[in-house]
Amino acid sequence: MYTKHIDKIVSLFESFLNSKGVDDIDISDVREALDKLTYRESIPDAHGEVAYVDHYTSNPADIIVGSLPSPKNVTETQVLIEVHAAALNPIDYKRAEGMISLMYPEEFPLRLGYDVAGVVTKVGIKVERFKEGDRVYGRLSYNHAGSIGEVVVAEESVLAHIPESVSFTVAAAVPLAGMTAKQALEWAGLESDQSLFVNGGMGGVGMFAVALAKHYFGVKEITTTVSAGKIKLVKQMGATKVVDYQKESYTDVLENTADVVFDTVGDSETYRVAKQNSSAVSVALLPDGNALDQFRHDSAPLSMFGKAKLAAAKVIVAGAGWYLTRGFRLKNIRYGYVVMSPDGCDLEKTFNPLLENKTIKPIISNVYPFTTDGVQSAFKELMAGHVAGKIIIHVKD
Repeated sequence: MYTKHIDKIVSLFESFLNSKGVDDIDISDVREALDKLTYRESIPDAHGEVAYVDHYTSNPADIIVGSLPSPKNVTETQVLIEVHAAALNPIDYKRAEGMISLMYPEEFPLRLGYDVAGVVTKVGIKVERFKEGDRVYGRLSYNHAGSIGEVVVAEESVLAHIPESVSFTVAAAVPLAGMTAKQALEWAGLESDQSLFVNGGMGGVGMFAVALAKHYFGVKEITTTVSAGKIKLVKQMGATKVVDYQKESYTDVLENTADVVFDTVGDSETYRVAKQNSSAVSVALLPDGNALDQFRHDSAPLSMFGKAKLAAAKVIVAGAGWYLTRGFRLKNIRYGYVVMSPDGCDLEKTFNPLLENKTIKPIISNVYPFTTDGVQSAFKELMAGHVAGKIIIHVKD
């Protein structure tokens, strides 16, 4: 990589200066000058197809697949990716509806999609883990969204190598949902000798929570809820006990049985399943207004109006969260809300072995073509709810 060449040049130059007795040149200035010369790798100015919205909307028919300017440059820590597949997540339609605008300033057109699988075509000068031609997958950061498109830029830190035996379709299904499940279960402190309850075991996150609990955390007792048609699938993922929520009340059947509760759907009644003094974690039910800060980062400053909107949202969420999580407090349950933090190295370490040996086989609900009709149909299915597994957009063979 360029970084190694720069290191050698700087070292040789420093040795030369020392041999000549020159001590009034700051070697860091030399490095900075060399970095600036190679800081960006130009990419031809071009347009590419991408899914986007030009206004906030909850109507899938408003989603456009059209031509927008493709990324022109990568910074020193970024890579350019030719997209082959992208997965949908609830955050995608929530972003189209304007939810993320509370936490991040956004501009239209708004490119959609966070989960990506594709091939590296360019690398920045400080990228060390990847090279051109590598197959990669990951969850893009908020400011790089647009995986439902032909080309995206990603930070090296959010990416992992795709195992040779794993398809782009399967790889795309994993990053956001898979790592959300892992980080939530880690926050809850799940251990192998504990019992786990997962609400919604065949949703995107729930599916991975059940599978990881069995195959990564080594849990023996995993209970979940699904409808009758999904019972066989969720047992294949690792569930040991399944309640058909359409036939019976899971809170009555399972009351006070779980050491750890994982709520993936936003049901405040899950506290009933948890034992006294146990742990519960959610990716859908915010306990207080400060939980909104987990969506933010310092690189996305808000305007004064934006700060006012966020402050108002925090007040509303605080009131609702306090009321909806009261049951957890009454049972002295440690309760938390988790927003996934992208981590390519951990993604690779955790999932690659499980995918390679087919210990975990993500369920794919549907694969849609990368067309306007295809993307709109995919979002329509996602927004209708009760999807078994993941929805994938096939961008390129």
